[in-house]
Amino acid sequence: MEVTEPISRKLIHLAKIYLNVLSKRVEHLGINRYYYVLSLIHANNGQLSQKALAEKLGKDKSAMVSIIDFLTEKGYVYREVNPADRREHLLKVTHKAARAVPHIVAEFDAINQTVANDVSEADMETFYSVLLKMEENLKPFATREMNIKLNLNK
Repeated sequence: MEVTEPISRKLIHLAKIYLNVLSKRVEHLGINRYYYVLSLIHANNGQLSQKALAEKLGKDKSAMVSIIDFLTEKGYVYREVNPADRREHLLKVTHKAARAVPHIVAEFDAINQTVANDVSEADMETFYSVLLKMEENLKPFATREMNIKLNLNK
């Protein structure tokens, strides 16, 4: 019997290599994960709540708390009570993060260019289009909880 390799395995393998390259390029920053989360917090310039970030990333509340705690312990992020709604915490970056994020984003760009080397712009557009179509194809089969977590019900 021949075993079919799941498409997800190829995507996970690519992601592992990508993150390995990225982590080597930014290891001097003292964090080994959550680079994209940090860049999102920075990009939203103190206007993003912990809850909104969790929704954007499809993370549950406890996972988001752990991520923010990690970035806080590393000196990159802090929480500030929202003056408009004291029950809500806004996420802000420290000066350390403000200096680090442009480097992280530059590395995203550089690695994205490397991974797409010798791949035409049309092929990259097709790749992204196919990924989105595959996601759409699987949505009906995902659990309701997964769809909510990934904001797929919109």
